[in-house]
Amino acid sequence: MTTIKLPDGREIKYELTRKRVKNVNMRIKADGTVYVSANTRVSIKRIEEILTERADYILNAVKHLQEREQRSEITAQSMRWLGKEYPVRIIRNFSERVALEENELRVFTAHPEEAQQKLSEWAVTNFSALVEELNAEVRTMLISCNFKPPATRISIKDMKTRWGSCSYTRGHISINLRLMAYPRETVLSVLWHEYAHYWHHDHSERFYAFLCEHYPEYHRWNSLLR
Repeated sequence: MTTIKLPDGREIKYELTRKRVKNVNMRIKADGTVYVSANTRVSIKRIEEILTERADYILNAVKHLQEREQRSEITAQSMRWLGKEYPVRIIRNFSERVALEENELRVFTAHPEEAQQKLSEWAVTNFSALVEELNAEVRTMLISCNFKPPATRISIKDMKTRWGSCSYTRGHISINLRLMAYPRETVLSVLWHEYAHYWHHDHSERFYAFLCEHYPEYHRWNSLLR
């Protein structure tokens, strides 16, 4: 990266690539960098003369691009994820992805009207991965304590009346998608709760004794759901 200092104190940063082209070509980016391509026969001195001659055009173009970039960012509402509130920012971009960056959820998309759907898909994918991780953790702990849990299918569902459910006869546990708003430990408490039903089918004292023995912080984290 090379910097040209203009007589009035302004600067132009450029990056030169040598190509088999007839003219000196320029591509201006919003960060202020000018990407220049030129034939090897064109000297550095001549390239910098051209950039200096076109300084007003280049710097005005940079300003315009930066303003357009600012207009392309649409601030949306916040989203609660694993116990923390994150602002959501929708950014016009062709990369089509969602990322948790710098303490905010950023939705990069060329179609802002689809941002909510993309955010929902991101949440389901990442929450499902978390539940898989926690499921492995619970099963490993149970096995280490000489309890052999049956083969279990885990489903993620948007449920209105339950945080989780266990069909112990079919080896199926459902976890409420809405738990994504709560801390990781709270999700873990629900998973432990449902696994406990394999050995205790009701909510008796023995059920809670089993829970607290294997997950001592059960009441602390599960109480957030009340």
